Amino acid sequence: MSPDPRHARPRPVADFLAAVRLLTLLPAGVRHEGRSPRVTGWFGWVGWLVGGSAAGGVWLLQRYVLLPRPMITLLLAVAVVGAWALVTRAMHWDGIADTADGLWGGATADRRLDIMRDSRIGAFGAVALVFTAMLEVAAVAALIEVGALWVLVVAAVISRVAASTAAWTLPAARSDGLGHSVTSDPGIYDVAAAGLSCLALLIFAPFAPAPFFAIALVGLTAAFAVPRLLAREVGGMTGDLFGATVVLVEVIVVLTGALLT
Repeated sequence: MSPDPRHARPRPVADFLAAVRLLTLLPAGVRHEGRSPRVTGWFGWVGWLVGGSAAGGVWLLQRYVLLPRPMITLLLAVAVVGAWALVTRAMHWDGIADTADGLWGGATADRRLDIMRDSRIGAFGAVALVFTAMLEVAAVAALIEVGALWVLVVAAVISRVAASTAAWTLPAARSDGLGHSVTSDPGIYDVAAAGLSCLALLIFAPFAPAPFFAIALVGLTAAFAVPRLLAREVGGMTGDLFGATVVLVEVIVVLTGALLT
């Protein structure tokens, strides 16, 4: 019998590295089979790593390398979205494609789950990928244009905390797979780790007080609503739905930021 995650000994560094290994292709120690029982609490901190790297990279390029021309801004936005997809092994985008194929292509929950297991991308999945990518690139370009790079960090953090809370509050749709492996009851340590990753975003509040709180509120609302809207169609969460949740919440946050900043 596997140990209860709530009784596992907290190991912040090891748990964070386990979350990095699960959610990205970044080198973070030896990759083991299975997962740390505490890994979901640290998803938001992986968002800090991913979002902070993107925002910092764009800032450095704008300040020291590139001229502020419209085409450069668009290329930077494409680079940010592409880098996010690459560093996460494109698994969140694969989730978008499989989720669109399954939810729109199946008439019953079992049929939707079967379609989502199929590695091939159908018409619904292709359309969802194209339009989601275009929306995110357009929003990120607008944020870069006005210098609101902090929204990239907010989007990356809240979207991954959305996956954490979904893992803790929604059942798994299957008895196997990634969705089943990350669903668990959280302990105080897990909730504290996720909560602190969100509270740390307050560092950006002094730079844009009104937009910050509005964007954060929209993001947190989406973090609660999106996985539930997806999960109700198949009776729970799957790995694909976790991936789709991350991308959809991320896009909602950057779009809100682009409209309000």
